[in-house]
Amino acid sequence: MGDLLKQRLLSNTFVDKVRNQMEIDEAAYQELIDILTNLSDELKSQKVIDKELALTLYSVPQIIRNVYLTYEERNGKATEFGNKLEDIWIDLDAMVLECLIDTSS
Repeated sequence: MGDLLKQRLLSNTFVDKVRNQMEIDEAAYQELIDILTNLSDELKSQKVIDKELALTLYSVPQIIRNVYLTYEERNGKATEFGNKLEDIWIDLDAMVLECLIDTSS
């Protein structure tokens, strides 16, 4: 399995910037999408997934979801930032599922 993709995922700053700074870094997001797309393709031929990679993949959409829910709770209304977070959460969740589903059967 591609250790380079795993390292790129672990070093991607998108989730940290959303969580810590409430900032959507478009470049980091596009890189994350690219990483997840490549991982999905690579993992289709794998029967086993690295535990650290699986945990990281599982955590990414969950963190964005939690930030979205907290943001919406505090603001009490739909905003452009909140709507964008929701869209990102849904997209990342779908992409991570593609990575984790065993399609090699």
